[in-house]
Amino acid sequence: MFGRKDVNLSALEARVAALERRLAEQDRIIAQLGGDSSIPLSLQRPQSGLHPDVVALLQQGKKIAAIKRHRELTGAGLKEAKETVEASRFY
Repeated sequence: MFGRKDVNLSALEARVAALERRLAEQDRIIAQLGGDSSIPLSLQRPQSGLHPDVVALLQQGKKIAAIKRHRELTGAGLKEAKETVEASRFY
């Protein structure tokens, strides 16, 4: 391969498969941590503590829907949910 005749193709295939498994495991871990593996960690925003549904609603400019969703997810009262959402960096 690539001009070398002594390269063992099956050994390369095995190495690629092992690397793909490692990458898949790392992607799974990053996803569990709430990150996006397609964006380097150094460029990702810190996590807000808000559920991703609430963040998405805030990013769409839907404050009332975000408060309602936060209440549904956490059982928080109206005042607490409003304060939490308004205190987030996404508001």
